[in-house]
Order: sequence, then structure tokens, then C-alpha cells
Amino acid sequence: MFQTWRLKLREAEEAYKTGDLAKACKMLVDESLTQFLPGRRLAAKVTTKKAERAIQCSKCSDFDSAWGEIEEAISLGGETTAVQRAKDKLVEAAVHDISTALRTGDATAALTAIESLEKRKVAIASLMPLKQLAQRIQSAANLVKRGKFAEAESQLEIAMRLRPDFAELEQGRSDCLARAEKFGSLTEQLHHVMAEESWSEVVPIADQLLQLAPESTLAKEARRAAWAKVGAKFVDSRRVPGKLSTENDLGEVNGDRFLLWVDGVGGYLVSLASEIVLGQAAPGNRVDIPILADISRRHAKIRRDGEGYTIEPLHVLRLNGQAIQTRAILSDGDEIELGSGVRFRFRRPHALSASARLDVVSRHRTQPYADSILLMAESCVLGPRWQNHVVCPEWEADVVLYRQDDELYCRAMDAIEIDGELCDGRGRLNSNSHVAGSDFSMSLEELDRCTTQPLL
Repeated sequence: MFQTWRLKLREAEEAYKTGDLAKACKMLVDESLTQFLPGRRLAAKVTTKKAERAIQCSKCSDFDSAWGEIEEAISLGGETTAVQRAKDKLVEAAVHDISTALRTGDATAALTAIESLEKRKVAIASLMPLKQLAQRIQSAANLVKRGKFAEAESQLEIAMRLRPDFAELEQGRSDCLARAEKFGSLTEQLHHVMAEESWSEVVPIADQLLQLAPESTLAKEARRAAWAKVGAKFVDSRRVPGKLSTENDLGEVNGDRFLLWVDGVGGYLVSLASEIVLGQAAPGNRVDIPILADISRRHAKIRRDGEGYTIEPLHVLRLNGQAIQTRAILSDGDEIELGSGVRFRFRRPHALSASARLDVVSRHRTQPYADSILLMAESCVLGPRWQNHVVCPEWEADVVLYRQDDELYCRAMDAIEIDGELCDGRGRLNSNSHVAGSDFSMSLEELDRCTTQPLL
């Protein structure tokens, strides 16, 4: 009788011949075919072919697939000469890509690639210097974002000493110096117009500063103050004097909203409703998210259904570049475009919360101005981690806003102060509460109050 293992081996050989190496490898292992000499010979062929595939993947910078091929080859045939050659080629390609990323200033990509090599216990002499270089470049980029140009220049000078052959670092340093000079000039102008309370001039100067340093606390606070003063030009949708006619009464706001000001981070327009309408910020228009742009008065509707979100176009709307006419499901990272060029990025960053965030991608503003829009379900998490709804890099731990029995609460790991009263890590908030901890401070601002001041 023909042995069963021979039938299995023949099937594995057919898989190898047709290029289905994954199947061939699985059969050789699962059926223990390598205990037989023909099985070991086939395993050697599969191992060599997988090593060759790993090299091809590395040439395309598909390092995850390449390492997968290497790992399967080792599990099947061990560290053969072909496998070791493939590993050397893979590491060489990875280091080349890391160097390229650093030359273009993409330190994050470089550090991710270095971490991947470290996890696989790849020991090469050049890896640690490249990691130090990436950390310096990343530090410089973060400092530039905050407007700390002198410190950024210092980091770049250290990077240049680490790799004097990277001419791009000198160009980066020159760009940093040019930004610093322009930032200093604009800062002087900003202080001057703020001292004179020329609020209409503050906003464009602050915007220019934020182009140079997107996380500049000075520019954010100045813009916040200016919009609180001049934003009343557009009547708030929740306090319109008089009764609207049938023609103009296009809808109602769909729930409580407030502004959340996080010191040193930014301002956020928070909506507690399960359904919101986005539309034009214009006198008499009643929408949840008024936008200063040439769009329809009621342009789109976003609804939270259970744990998910949908968007319904009321006028011209594109989702990830594709025009849609009916309701569509929103996924994390989707880009929403209203009309011509009003773009938002939809984010669901926190896996344990149904809350979402709308980031303004284009240069348009909401009314009142906010850095982002928070669609708050049961909770909103603020803190240093990238997956939080509001990322606060300098905080030590997370702080949570949450809803309970139609009330809003704040919870932290340590004691916090709410409206001047010390709380043991938890307390109820009102519409204009101020919350402070050992390393953070934030305020809630009643929306009506901040948008109905007289125009200066």
C-alpha cells in the first residue's frame, strides 16, 4: 500500500511547483514530512525559495513580508546559508531606508524601522548611531512645532556632528534659523496688536505663527482671545434674537455644546448630541457646527448609532475623494469634504470610547473657533497618549470627562481642583467650570456666552 506520507509529500511538491510556498511549508511542518529524506529535500528547496522571496520583498521595502518569509524559512529549514544571506540583504535594505528617511526628516518612520530591527534582535554597529540621530531629528521637529527654535537648532547641531555626511541636516538647520527669525518678527507684531487690542489683526498674525509653529501656546492663546472678541460677527445658532421665518428656520441645534479650553494645547468645540448638522456660519442659520465657508446652510449630518457613526449628505459631499449621495458609514481616518475644499478628518482614536473627533484639514474655521470638534458619547479622554481624543503631550496621566445621570464629571488619577474646591480625583462640572491638576489646567466655556459678545 502506498504510504500516506508520500501522498501528502506529493501534494506539498505540487504546491511548491505552483509557487504556493505557504501551503508547501505548512504541509511539511504539520504532516511531519521532514522526518523523511524526500521531505527534507523539499524543505531545503522551500527554504531557499522563501529566502529569495525575502530579498525581493526587501527590495520593495516590504519589510514585514520579508521578515515573515525569513521566519517561516528558519522554522522549516533552520539558519541555512541562503537564509543568512537573505537576512543580511534585508538588514542592509532596512538600514538604507532608515538613512533615507532621516535625510528627508522623517524621524518617526526611521525610529519605527529601528524598533522593528531591535525587536528581532538584529545586532549591527550602525543601528545605535542611527537611533541617536533619529531621536535628535525628532526632538528638533517637536521643538519647532512649539516655537522653541533655539533648542531645535541645538538638537540639529548635535545631529550634524553625529552624521556630518548628511548635507540635508545643514539645510534643516538653515530652515530652522529662517523660521526663528520670521517667528520672532511676527511675535513682536502680535504683542503690539494685542497691547492695542486690535483683535481683527491678531487672528491673521496668530495664523502665520501657527504655520511656523503649529503648537505655539502663545499663538493659540492669542487666537482664542481674538476670536472670543470678534467672533460675534456671526450670530450663534443657539441664541438668535426674534422668531425666524419659515424660509430661514432651517433647523435646530441637536443638543448641548460647550467649548473646552485646554491650557497649552488648544480649544475644542464639544457636542454631546447623538446627531449633529454641519453648515454655514451665517446670521440666522441654526446648525450644530457652524463653519466659516462657502457651503450650504445645512450641508451634512453626522449621526452616532450605538458604537458607530454615519454621515448623510444634504448637499455636495465627498468621502475619501468619492462623491456620495446617500448615508455612509464613517471609519477612523476618513476624509470628509463639504462643497469645494472644506475638509475634515474623522477620527475614532480611543478603542474603549465611542466618542469621535473631527479635525479641520483645510484652512477653514468653525464659529466659534476651535482646533477640533469633539463628538462626545459617554466619555472623552485627554492625556499624553496618541490614542486619546485630546493629546496633551506634557501631561503625566490621562484625565477623563464623562457623562452620568445627565451630568458631566471629571476624573483623574490624583486629586484635582474644580472651581476652587479640592476633589479626590473626581467631581461634577458645570457649564463654566475650571479644572486644575498638578500638571494641567482646562476650562469649560458656555457656548452662548462666548459667541454673543458685541463686536469690537
